[in-house]
Amino acid sequence: MRLRRPISPTHATPHEAIAYLASVCDGAVRRDGHGFSSDHVLIGHQLARHQRWGRRQRRTAVQLIRIYCHQLDQAGFDTATLLSSRTPPRLSRRRSTYLTPGWFTDPTGIHQYRYWNGARWTSMTDPSGT
Repeated sequence: MRLRRPISPTHATPHEAIAYLASVCDGAVRRDGHGFSSDHVLIGHQLARHQRWGRRQRRTAVQLIRIYCHQLDQAGFDTATLLSSRTPPRLSRRRSTYLTPGWFTDPTGIHQYRYWNGARWTSMTDPSGT
């Protein structure tokens, strides 16, 4: 059996982008530039909860990604690739060993730790719930 090269951590799905935005969102309580605005809180969190999307939900998610592309770019997401729905790029085995994924201090300040996958911040936060 031949092993496939790992997918680049810069490649993300629209669901991962929406889940990230929901994880940094405080429900539009503070105007801090993290997460959804008050107009999009309900639909954004609803989309993040569902694993499978229909055509209308996917269209809404793409609209939200376009609106919040600046936040996603700052978090390490490649929004151009996200919106184009190209096939995920693969890494060489040598390059994949240089990536240092792990738990680091959350740059948003909402949680104590957030998981860095080697290229971008994910929606996974520290399990202690701080």
